[in-house]
Amino acid sequence: MQSQIVCHRCRRVLAYPSGAPSVCCAMCRAITAVPPPAPAVEMAQLICGGCRTLLMYTRNADTVRCSCCSTVNLVRPVNNIAHVNCGRCRTTLMYPHGAPSVKCAICDYITNITNTGVS
Repeated sequence: MQSQIVCHRCRRVLAYPSGAPSVCCAMCRAITAVPPPAPAVEMAQLICGGCRTLLMYTRNADTVRCSCCSTVNLVRPVNNIAHVNCGRCRTTLMYPHGAPSVKCAICDYITNITNTGVS
């Protein structure tokens, strides 16, 4: 299998066998070092809580922001989850305990946590 890289001197595209440490340009004779392969990144998926879009993220992420609706989705379980009703549409919202406010994914209203009866 062959890979490609751009010559660092003349900017021509060079083909070389996969695994080669460097490649010599046939035109300008410059030797271009081949970078080591990038480590494989483990990916995972989740459904956005705001718009139900399927999101892909790196497995070590704590949160994922949806590119469609900008909702920040929690990836890992959070121990101290609290609940509050949205100040506008009354939807039950979950948020990490100690947060000063929470934005409703349905109506975008920001409910101030410090002034509500929180469970």
